[in-house]
Amino acid sequence: MKFNNIEELVEYTSNIKGKTFEEIDSEGLLENASLRQQKGLLGHVVETGFYKYPINNDSKADFEELGIELKVSGYVKNKNGSLRAKERLVLSKINFNEIINETFESSHVLGKCENMLIIWYEYDKEKEAKDFVITDYQLYDMKPDKKIFENDFKIIKGKVLEGRAHELSEGDTSYLGACTKARTSADRTTQPFSEIHPKPRAFSLKNAYMTSILRENVQNHSIIEISSTSSSSKQTTLIPQDIKAEYKTVDEYVIDKLISFFGKTQLRILEEITGKTYTEKIPKNINKLISNILIGKDEELPQIDKIFTKTSFVIKNLPIDKNGKARERMSFRTLQLSDFEDEWEDSFWKNYFEETTIITICYQEVNGSKNGYRILRDVKKITFDENDLDAFEKTFNQIKIAIEDHDVNLLPTATNGFRNLELQIAPKGNKGDDAYNNFFKQDKTKVCFMISKGVLNKKLKIKY
Repeated sequence: MKFNNIEELVEYTSNIKGKTFEEIDSEGLLENASLRQQKGLLGHVVETGFYKYPINNDSKADFEELGIELKVSGYVKNKNGSLRAKERLVLSKINFNEIINETFESSHVLGKCENMLIIWYEYDKEKEAKDFVITDYQLYDMKPDKKIFENDFKIIKGKVLEGRAHELSEGDTSYLGACTKARTSADRTTQPFSEIHPKPRAFSLKNAYMTSILRENVQNHSIIEISSTSSSSKQTTLIPQDIKAEYKTVDEYVIDKLISFFGKTQLRILEEITGKTYTEKIPKNINKLISNILIGKDEELPQIDKIFTKTSFVIKNLPIDKNGKARERMSFRTLQLSDFEDEWEDSFWKNYFEETTIITICYQEVNGSKNGYRILRDVKKITFDENDLDAFEKTFNQIKIAIEDHDVNLLPTATNGFRNLELQIAPKGNKGDDAYNNFFKQDKTKVCFMISKGVLNKKLKIKY
């Protein structure tokens, strides 16, 4: 089927809303496929069954005459009514031996994502893929974000040029990811400038980015209504709401806001930005107070700069000793038993550690100085590569075993003999919560993941 212009394509596409994949599967692609295979075939079902195109694997756009690529993607409706993308959108395989000779403008990835027609369906884990309902579609144009995509491409290419393709992480970049594309953990490919064989990877639009464009472009005209929450605060922020600078990464933004305070103590910074004196009682959360004012509160950031609405990031404050070593482990949100219903490959936590960029603000002690008198030393970006993820998988699977056996002694804690794991769990809450013994009593637990100081020191690589 050929279309003479975009208007014809959009008019025809409007007929897909409300249909299930089974209803448009004229080629019977889903009939004998397993549940896992069905999910991988949904794009082909739309391509062959609705648009009557033969399946193709070449680099040309699906609607070549219009320069538009067809993509099919799922979303999940959260309990509060908001929407989030089910997963990243895979674009094209990365050939490490070819990317070193490509520019962004000449790359295959540009042709795959510059202009796309995205077909959205609602994912329901209780249904078979053939019964998922297609609810909406959108024409996507990369142009507003093209500079950031180009910067991401250069970051990925740069690591390959350095012979570090095996160290690639989705957290390295903002919108364009380099996701693993391996059938098994043993799958490997070659790279130039290194004898180390990395896992195969593909360009992808990261989950947070897909969620952003879903909410920006679909929710306003979709049959699905989105509920939103707002919060108010008495804390004054120093950040202007009409920021003119264009930031390509979250760490670029954070460094820009903090750089003039490097080398100053926590108390001096807080007093300068608030005009108050705190010498009698130093706030225990002094680092967070500084971050809230200079960078912005977590809930404010999406309104401050678009980079925060389309990336997966966490801003952390970390005390370091005089040698630049972490003084404590790094914690994350409390775990939920339902986090472990999926296998690692399909889990929330694999996607989280794979895609999230951790912006770490480092405060260093001087001559044994305590909280309030540490100096703002550095801002470091922490991301996780394939070796980290393999290590974290061991912890994840150990928790699954503990849940299946309902045995608190199998939880991967330091006291249970799992001291050598790079990722452990620890209580997060009041000391009297008896977090481990109450672990199985409700979905939301009172324990959290903790990254070891050894991993943090390996990532930070601070030398003074």
